[in-house]
Amino acid sequence: MKQILIIILSCFLGQVSFAQLDSVYLSIDSKLISEIEIITPQGENGIRENYTYFKYRYWLGEIDTVSMTVLDEANATKSKKKAVHYQKYGACDSIINKIRNSAEYWKMFSETDKIARREIGYNNEQFNKLKYSESSRLSNFSEKCQKEFRIEIAELKDTFLKEINRIRENKYQRFTQVKERPQSIDSTSITSFFETFDLCETDLKTFELIVLTNPREFVDFIDKMNDSEFFTLTLKLDDFSEDTNISEMKQTLKELDIRSTRKNKVIRKIKKTKG
Repeated sequence: MKQILIIILSCFLGQVSFAQLDSVYLSIDSKLISEIEIITPQGENGIRENYTYFKYRYWLGEIDTVSMTVLDEANATKSKKKAVHYQKYGACDSIINKIRNSAEYWKMFSETDKIARREIGYNNEQFNKLKYSESSRLSNFSEKCQKEFRIEIAELKDTFLKEINRIRENKYQRFTQVKERPQSIDSTSITSFFETFDLCETDLKTFELIVLTNPREFVDFIDKMNDSEFFTLTLKLDDFSEDTNISEMKQTLKELDIRSTRKNKVIRKIKKTKG
């Protein structure tokens, strides 16, 4: 009889434990930048995910451990003037899925943007074409549990990283060609380069080589740019790395026997990375 009671009690406790893991508690403090808490019970304590919601996007902040007594406290945990109310949801409820999955999605976007900015330049046209394509849009935030949705996120991130690597490799091959065969650079190749010139280390090194080895073709090219194109170019000329030979670039352009207002402006604009 005692053994039967132990078995029954064990089954009951197992069901309670499963129920705890299968449910969460949600609190939403709506304001300009909404603050959201999702607490997953784990015995006497719970794992609290702290989110913010701003401009239609959820962002995950700190994850901490709290006592489950917070569910019963009348006083606010975020504001002394306003009580925090928690509501119980299934762990895969569409509302919970939407918050968690949306935050995962925008976190991945932010991470790959940082990598792209470093490796291939900010706002790279080729990368953006893939990033904002219809096939890259995951909008079913509410439909899948977080664990399942993370598989899609991982696959999409891998696609983004492969595209970044492809673009970076093409840029490096172009740099190598300019470095090893400067005589092959002409007006056509210079035009091609500036069509995909981005603010990244490889392109800035290629820019340096073009100025040093083909200054006349470079000045001819910038003098033919329209005002908008030239202005955009000048915005990319103050972020050269420490090992860039700024003085030699400037001197090469100064010694060139071409009178050009734009040449002089480029000379003034060329700088190393601030700080």
